[in-house]
Amino acid sequence: MESLWTWLRTPPGKDEVLDLFGVFCLLLLVPGFVVSAYLAGAGADRLAKDPVQLTGIRHWASIGLWLFGAGIFFFGVRVLQINPLSFGEPIWLLGSIVAILVGVARCIDWWRTVYPAALARRDRAGTLYPFTDLGNDVSNSPSRKANPETTVGI
Repeated sequence: MESLWTWLRTPPGKDEVLDLFGVFCLLLLVPGFVVSAYLAGAGADRLAKDPVQLTGIRHWASIGLWLFGAGIFFFGVRVLQINPLSFGEPIWLLGSIVAILVGVARCIDWWRTVYPAALARRDRAGTLYPFTDLGNDVSNSPSRKANPETTVGI
């Protein structure tokens, strides 16, 4: 157990930056950040089929940006070998990976529980006020008032 704790609390040397753990972190963090950035922006519009789904995708992608961004920060400190406040230690990258796993579990739970309930609420609200009935009486002519409003300026 002492050797694990020592490894977690010891910043890597210049030749140990891209060891197996470093490569794994690089392959996890960079694509995760890029996909989250794409989905937080214009990518969600292409993927979502309804407004509830669009909101969910953008929300979880923004959380992904924070989680993967923090991991990239710690990886950058590791690569640059600057180690302010001991941020170059492997324990920070391991903590980032644990945070990403918790975020993925919460995202999956949201899509399985909250999303179907929100979709059902939206569908119930849509049946009470169907959108097809609202557009029948709309015209392009300017509106006319029967009694114009007047104001007295004294």
